[in-house]
Amino acid sequence: MHAEAVARHLLVEIVGSQLLNDAKRVEAFFRDLAATYRKEILALHVYQFEPYGLSGLLVMPESHVAIHTWPEYGYAALDIFLGASCDPKASVPLIERYFVPQDVRVVELERGVGKRNGTLVRPELH
Repeated sequence: MHAEAVARHLLVEIVGSQLLNDAKRVEAFFRDLAATYRKEILALHVYQFEPYGLSGLLVMPESHVAIHTWPEYGYAALDIFLGASCDPKASVPLIERYFVPQDVRVVELERGVGKRNGTLVRPELH
């Protein structure tokens, strides 16, 4: 029998933040996020671009978080992919605390193999 959902995936947009060009802040956010979910950090890397912007990746068992920032626009795109037992929405208060945005836009997907076509479990998105 297949699980209905094996993972939950948040697609997040951070809008109106002045704190998106600090690699140490992003690393601290990643570490705090892993601690929030009690997940081991398998890999963590943040790359700082010149003159500004960064990309970061956090890999945990059955989970990952990726961020790409455009500080000149006050914008960042963030993917949070977690095993189904985790509530990815618990990450939103951390996003607000670390990046102090004007807005956080979130789309949540359930990922799994238990539905008719074996991919997305949200048929209304097809």
